[in-house]
This record gives sequence, C-alpha cells and structure tokens, in this order.
Amino acid sequence: MATATKRKIERFFLYGEPSSAWGERLLHIETIAARSTRYDWTIRPHVHSALHQLLFVAKGKVTAIAEDTVSRPRAPALIVVPAGTVHGFEFEPATEGFVVSIADDLVQDLARREAGIGPLFDAPKMLECSRSAIGDLAQVFGAFAKEFERTDAGRALALEGWLAVVLTRVLRLAEAFDRTADADLRRRRALVARFRELIVRSLGESKTIAEYAAALNVSESQLRKACLSVAEQPPIKLVHHRVLLEAKRQLLYTTKPVSEIAYGLGFDDPAYFTRFFSRRTGMSPRAYRARGPVS
Repeated sequence: MATATKRKIERFFLYGEPSSAWGERLLHIETIAARSTRYDWTIRPHVHSALHQLLFVAKGKVTAIAEDTVSRPRAPALIVVPAGTVHGFEFEPATEGFVVSIADDLVQDLARREAGIGPLFDAPKMLECSRSAIGDLAQVFGAFAKEFERTDAGRALALEGWLAVVLTRVLRLAEAFDRTADADLRRRRALVARFRELIVRSLGESKTIAEYAAALNVSESQLRKACLSVAEQPPIKLVHHRVLLEAKRQLLYTTKPVSEIAYGLGFDDPAYFTRFFSRRTGMSPRAYRARGPVS
C-alpha cells in the first residue's frame, strides 16, 4: 500500500471531517463507497482518538493497514479498528460493504453488559467470514443503514439497538470469544480489558506491575492469573507489547528522534530503549523506521 510509508499521520473524527462536527455519542453508518469514492477509493493512514470502527466488506478487495501491518482479507470480511489505531484502506473500485463508526462511550456502555465487547476492541482484527454468513450480515448491516437514514421519533434508540445486533453478530463470528464462558472467566476477561486500558493511559509513566495491580484493586497474583488465562501472557508481556506498539507507531508516523520517543515512553536511557526494541523486533529503531510497514 503506497500510502503506508507516509510519515505524517492525520487525526480525524470521521475521515476528512473535524471532530467538532459531531457529538460525543456518535453512531454512524455509511457504505464503503459513500466516502471512498471521494478519495479515489484510497483512505490514507489516519487515526481517530475516541472512535472505533467496524468495516463489513461484502464484495471486492481491500488492502488494509493497521499500525505497522498490511493485510488483504478476502471478502466477505469484518475489520475491527479500535480507537487510537493508525489505519488506512485501499479499496478495489466498486467494493461493496459498510463502515460503522462508534463513539468510545457507546462501546463502554455495551462492554459493561457483555464482557466480550471490551476484548473485541482491544486490538485490530481481520475476520474472514464464511459465504453462508454473508446473507445474514448483509441484511443486518443494510437494516442498520436504512434506520440511519430515518429522521422520525425513536431513531437514536433504534440505532443503538441495531449496533447491539451488529456487535452480537461479530462476537459470534470471533472464535476468541466463547459465549459459554463461566462467570469467573468473564471476570478475568473484564480485568484484563481494564488492565489494557490502564496500560494505554499510563504510557510513559514506567509503572511496576504492583502499581498496576493496586490501581486495579487486585493483587499481583490475581492480575497474573487473569492475564495468563485470557491472553496467555504474564502482565509484563502485555505492558511491553503495548509500549512496543506505541514505539512502532511513532517511528513510522512521526519524525521524532529516537531519543525523544524513548524518553516519552518512560525510558531513562535511549540506549536501553534501542536494546528493548531490537530484542523484540530483530532490528534497531532506525532500521525499523527505514523499512516501513510490512505485508
């Protein structure tokens, strides 16, 4: 994807539109063509601060960039883009499907009622769907879009209802979310989701695992057991993964010096940051920046 190597990353609410144009509880749906045709079917890498997106590609081809990775899911496919994720798309002309944009507060409302919603938006996901599922998905997204065009009473309530239906379909298609999970597993998932959110809010603070656990009102042992159960990694690995992701993002989409990135992420010594990064990626920060995203 040619646009993936751009260094400047733009910030929008909806692509090409300022955040001031929309309310905090935004819920929006449009066809892929509605916006993509304005930009020659290419949505350049950008980021939304507090807006999650869900794309349903019913027909056609798409090249998707999410952070430092380029993928080409085959239609029919669902693409989940969490808020804060650098992302962009290059669609084949005449690609069919829908884009749903969801304010973070709406996602959090639903996450409090259904434990699987939080993990659904903890990282970008590309879910290729079976051909047998396309009819149901097309019908649900189509009904959602039709309701969006209405202007009469009850529209907002109906839209949030359709959002719940859409996310339910996504949950049922994502193998990672076992709907038969017991209450204990649901609690562990919720704890790990809160932990991931706290990691993001604490980037640059160099918190210890004990400090994270205290902020979450659990013991270190409880946090460790939850992370191992849900993510199959200890807490420190999740912290390192998120720090590494942020480092990659800044290397690819800003012109900040490596030393500035290191200090901003809580490293006292840029040389230690370089060793941290190199051990986990197999290359130095400068080499990673020069290489750009990979397919």
